[in-house]
Amino acid sequence: MPISTARSCMKEIVSARFSLATSLRARGAQFLAVSLAICVLASFPASVFAKQKKKISRTVTGVVLDDANNPIVGASVELTDVQTTKKVAIYSEEGGRYEFADLNPAHDYEIMALDKSISSDVHKVSMLDDRDKIVVILRIPPPKQ
Repeated sequence: MPISTARSCMKEIVSARFSLATSLRARGAQFLAVSLAICVLASFPASVFAKQKKKISRTVTGVVLDDANNPIVGASVELTDVQTTKKVAIYSEEGGRYEFADLNPAHDYEIMALDKSISSDVHKVSMLDDRDKIVVILRIPPPKQ
């Protein structure tokens, strides 16, 4: 093989190696840039990309009535969170109305009213009920003679 041909082959081999090295460096830089972009995006909380969900809560409202359907003002209305056993009590207002707001829809509740040592039946509010506003009418029976 003549020297000029050998030199020509060597130049082609060096050129090919240089092209390959340059190509690998470019691909390495691309890979690094893509990897960096993925890491940056993964570090953001999902809430940045997701639509903001409105706060979901439940309200239990109703009236306390006697056996003649007259509203009872000032009756104690007690709500119990079945999961946490936390109890909250309020008094019925004008017209016998009461309201418990901002309740967790993933919890079950029990509600009852008490007036003059006489209580209504216990009503249950289930987490399976998907309504946001639940109306419960609490009836207090007359005193036993």
